[in-house]
Amino acid sequence: MGSTSDERLSGLPEVVDRLVGAPPISEKKLLELGVSWGHGPELARALLVFVLTWDPLEVFGPRPAAFAAVDGGLGDLELALYVPFWSLRDLARERGCTIASLIGALAGSVAVTAQARAAAVVAGTYSSLLMRGGAPDLCADLSGGAALGPADIALVSQQWDDIGLGAITDIVQHAFGPVDLDRSPVELSASPAPKSGCPACGGVRFGFPAHLSDSRELMCPAHQREAGSVINRRLARANASNPDGWAAMGDASARLSRPHLPNGLLTRLPRADEFAGAIPDRDELARRAELVVEAAGWFTGRPDDLAAALGVEAELGSWFPEWLENLVLDLGHAGLGEQASRVGDALGQVDPAQQAFYDADVAVALAESGMAEAARDKVAENLARWPAVFSVRLHAGDASAALGDVEGAKVHFQAAFEMADANGDVEDRTLAAERLGRAPRARPPAPGQRTRRRGKPTRSRRNRRRR
Repeated sequence: MGSTSDERLSGLPEVVDRLVGAPPISEKKLLELGVSWGHGPELARALLVFVLTWDPLEVFGPRPAAFAAVDGGLGDLELALYVPFWSLRDLARERGCTIASLIGALAGSVAVTAQARAAAVVAGTYSSLLMRGGAPDLCADLSGGAALGPADIALVSQQWDDIGLGAITDIVQHAFGPVDLDRSPVELSASPAPKSGCPACGGVRFGFPAHLSDSRELMCPAHQREAGSVINRRLARANASNPDGWAAMGDASARLSRPHLPNGLLTRLPRADEFAGAIPDRDELARRAELVVEAAGWFTGRPDDLAAALGVEAELGSWFPEWLENLVLDLGHAGLGEQASRVGDALGQVDPAQQAFYDADVAVALAESGMAEAARDKVAENLARWPAVFSVRLHAGDASAALGDVEGAKVHFQAAFEMADANGDVEDRTLAAERLGRAPRARPPAPGQRTRRRGKPTRSRRNRRRR
């Protein structure tokens, strides 16, 4: 569990300690545990407890520390508790307790709360009541759960298993309410003239939705049509029952095959489509910088994967979200030059092909942070390393302007204009001309007066495309 100390893991059986303490954090996995008490509530027998390496609803952060769902009813009741491993680590530190006692308290909370509302739980109405504010969250009563005493914790699964649709459905239910997705096995109609090789003609029952969908290409034409009809009917019913929940399930399912940010980092970062027009306050920018540096460390040389993990649509390739594209300059506006430099270096490690752009931004950020010597050194370093990169020259002018060097800024802006003119680049030439037009000012516009655009003027989406 990364930095979780051994004493925090104490209390777990050795075999559980070994797996919980070393989760496969770069994969989307879950580990099922058995949790019980000698004299627990009757409904505790329906408990299912899972530790997660990925939160399917990470894009809806901030997220709660744990989630629980009620499935089935009288005779087939399941109380499913899901806890991300980083929540175990962080909550144990916060509460000054062991992970074993924390697991017991969370599972106990689910059991105690469900028992107190047994009628609604067994009737299958608890989730709907929760969405209307008529029932408490099953994970909320940690004190009541801890009052059950030490829990017996054992492994149910002997290894970390893949997160599937069942877990996604439960976690969506906790956040959005129930989605009426019929997942019962499908048996298609018997054919009067069975076709050889068609699994449906052979009487196979199909799991829904994956098994049925994957098997369609092997079916005869008649059964292909029937399978398509079943799929469409069930999916339409699920969507009609809870459009928001169904959309969240679809999004989470699609991201099962994509990279993700380990340690729940995405739950603490902005959404990929968040409007980047407003600059966050200084503390928030500093917090983002720390998280971005940590996230970037997992994706060295893999910009496409980092973009996907941040929630960027696949067709945009490695274009990062606007808030991240603007982060280095925003940090400079806030006077956080050191953090800006660290973020620029981290993103350059992820996408070495764009290092010049990040270093150009860092030069401006250092200048606007009042770090004059460091800014001048960075400008000189950038020009020596990338003398023919337009944005490096343009931002050298911006940095000079921020330092009050009007004549130096004019020299850089003129050089940038001539570079764009020689390249026949009308957009870059316009940007340089705009800078020359305001060059008499001693400093660039203050942060609050800046015009925020989609894609910084010096980092347009055309210029930011990986080559």
